[in-house]
Amino acid sequence: MSVVFALLAAASFSALAITVTRGFRTNSLMTGLMVSLPVGALVTGAFTLADPPTGLTLRAILFFVAGGIVGEGVGRTAFIFAVRLIGPSTATPLQTATYPALALLGGWILLAEAVTVWRIVGALAIAAGISVLVRGQPSTVPSTVESGDIRQPATRRRWAYLLPVLGGISFASSDLLRKLGLEEAPHPAFGAVSGTITIILLWVVILALAPRLRATVRLEPGWQWFIPTGLLAGLGVLSVFRALESGDVSVVGPIIMSQPLMVVFFSALFLRDLEKLTWKVVTGAAMTVLGVVTLSVSG
Repeated sequence: MSVVFALLAAASFSALAITVTRGFRTNSLMTGLMVSLPVGALVTGAFTLADPPTGLTLRAILFFVAGGIVGEGVGRTAFIFAVRLIGPSTATPLQTATYPALALLGGWILLAEAVTVWRIVGALAIAAGISVLVRGQPSTVPSTVESGDIRQPATRRRWAYLLPVLGGISFASSDLLRKLGLEEAPHPAFGAVSGTITIILLWVVILALAPRLRATVRLEPGWQWFIPTGLLAGLGVLSVFRALESGDVSVVGPIIMSQPLMVVFFSALFLRDLEKLTWKVVTGAAMTVLGVVTLSVSG
């Protein structure tokens, strides 16, 4: 079941990349966060109320909160910002390229998980597929910046390519922290909602102290796209926890990061005006599938 939940998480986060892209055509980063985060908290909170946690320890709570700060705070913000600047079909592969090696290494060092030849081959296949996907992207990506509808070549924002890398590092670290928390207290829904609520409170404090940043929170046309973004984020985080509860990080993590395959599919359906499907993209997606299958068998 861990593989099924990992694939569900990958599908949720891939669809999220599409909805957030639509919302960002007319809205700011902070608007997206302040609409989607509370919606995600409602989703995870509902599951927590349906199955109230028992036997919680302070150690488990700290792991869950830390995982939320690193994952939903740093990771999700970096990824959403990257999607806004360089597009989902570029941001997603760059993020996932960082994840498999970190998940394998972290699971081996911190959790004493077995690192088999097939797991390494699967992770390398995913990374190779991602590399082909990146090479298949157009040299320029249109995007809307907060100062107005200004189109700039992606090559002028080279620093933006570091954002999905930061997201990949954050998500890998977050999954390790969540796995440690689940070993202390097996309550996936509580782990998900506690991290999300922590991030919401932190952003509220930041916005209260930063008037200029607070001024960017405006509900412009299209802000409704952030509602399904929050729903997908909540479902995705819950699926991550359920996958980690019964599976190894070194198997679950890379499968969750197989999102480029699904992003290609969703982009072809819903972002035809923004995304171009090339043979390199198809080849990279196929290699990613091969890696997912290999890791699934190894688990």
